[in-house]
Amino acid sequence: MVISVAYRSGAVLPRLAMDLAGQSVPPSAWLLVDNAPDSAPLDLAALQAAAAGAGGPPLPIRLLRGREADGFGAGCNRALEALAAEGWDGWVWLLNPDTGLPDGRELEQLLTQLPWLPQTALLGTAVADERGALEASGGWIDRRLSFRARQLGEVHARATAPVAVDWLSGCSLLLRPAAQPQPPRFDPRFPLYYEDMDLCLRLAGQGAAVLWLPSPRLLHQRGSGSQPTGQRRLQLATISYLRFLRRHCPGWVCALRTLRLLLLNLLRLPLRPRRSAAVLAAAGRVLLEPGDNRPVRP
Repeated sequence: MVISVAYRSGAVLPRLAMDLAGQSVPPSAWLLVDNAPDSAPLDLAALQAAAAGAGGPPLPIRLLRGREADGFGAGCNRALEALAAEGWDGWVWLLNPDTGLPDGRELEQLLTQLPWLPQTALLGTAVADERGALEASGGWIDRRLSFRARQLGEVHARATAPVAVDWLSGCSLLLRPAAQPQPPRFDPRFPLYYEDMDLCLRLAGQGAAVLWLPSPRLLHQRGSGSQPTGQRRLQLATISYLRFLRRHCPGWVCALRTLRLLLLNLLRLPLRPRRSAAVLAAAGRVLLEPGDNRPVRP
């Protein structure tokens, strides 16, 4: 089962529809969560037509109405809840709308590996940009100021076995929800970014393996996905960033990074007033929150 959360992604989804339909082993279904049902609803007929262009068997596409401007985590949670209500027991593959499967065998490669991996594991795949360079689709968290400086690189892409990491990108993420001790869900307190890292760290704290697979290698059309824009995007990203620091980093790291964020945006305020004001407003909101930052259930 493939899940994609879409927000005004009509321009890129037909390509993914064709890639999924053209797989050597097509997915059982593609569940699309539409997070712009009012402003830019998805066209199911157009996606089905694009999938038919691959020349393979029909791709089952399901649309799930989301809430206007909901984030990635909220959309994924909506899909996971729907699958749980149906009794879905298999793996799900979370794929960004702007990903591509250029080889045509990506799903087959995954299916050959899954029986040999822990069923409670969280799995990520290699993701490359349009130039072919490996993106930072996973890495490790350090208890220092550059807390996520250690990221996966080409040396890891040459590995012949899964690589154990601390976090994985939600761009391409696999899990088997029914195998988890508790239903895995993204924390809604991370509205934009860091929700995938938070989920990995929480599940790892319960004993789940977090593994990065060198193969398959996906393509990512960065900048053409499902994100809000402008000041709202800055505010949401700042909120997620500061909440992640408070939950997962040492106090001194959180304090220094927060102070740096505030000082930089105060200095930039005369030159970039709207951008800086959006960041400062979001930071003020998080700083005024109660100190209790315990996570929700996984």
